[in-house]
Amino acid sequence: MISKKKKVKFTILLIAIAAVLFSIYYFDVIQLLTPEMIKSNVESFGVFAPIVFILLYIVATVFFLPGTPLSIASGVLFGPIFGTIYVVVGATVGASIAFFVARYFGEGFVDSFLKDKFKTLHEYDHKLEKNGFVVVLLLRFIPLFPFNGLNFAFGLTEVRFKHFFLATLFGIIPGTFVYAYLGSSLSSFNVYNIIIALVLLALFIIVPHKIHKHQKKKRGLPHEKEV
Repeated sequence: MISKKKKVKFTILLIAIAAVLFSIYYFDVIQLLTPEMIKSNVESFGVFAPIVFILLYIVATVFFLPGTPLSIASGVLFGPIFGTIYVVVGATVGASIAFFVARYFGEGFVDSFLKDKFKTLHEYDHKLEKNGFVVVLLLRFIPLFPFNGLNFAFGLTEVRFKHFFLATLFGIIPGTFVYAYLGSSLSSFNVYNIIIALVLLALFIIVPHKIHKHQKKKRGLPHEKEV
């Protein structure tokens, strides 16, 4: 049986998330997150620009703002290597905060709910306690679900924070580098580098989709029809 305290805390979490998403839509915050605007604002802080950028990425991750414009802007501002480092730091810290917020407000609720209603899912949730690193790592390598949403979702499961943190830290490096490299290439307007960046981006999008479809076929699950 789910206690009243757990229900209240989980309800607060849902209301807070809904309020954030509504505010982003209502105030059209996303239009402010263009690589050009990010660059001009962050650059104005001079030597503190990396710290400001990391803090901005943390806030964006916690408050469901899209990370792609920021990742591209990181390459424009700092180059592909340092851009990747700053994004990985900001995204991992932001993801960890979101994880702990979800775990605090949803602690025990999902576990009790699954235990009462869905026995199979409850057993799978408990398996995540031991296999969480692999699951999180695969979902970071193969971005089938929104990054920000997954941070809160994993906080509601039995995944250990250590596994979540390490899998996130290492799992987002490839995709982050691709976007940072693209931003850097567009900034220098090096045609050769732009072509390489676009090829890497295409691979980053297509390969995970193919792997996912193969896994579904292997498990005998129906997959989407080709367009």
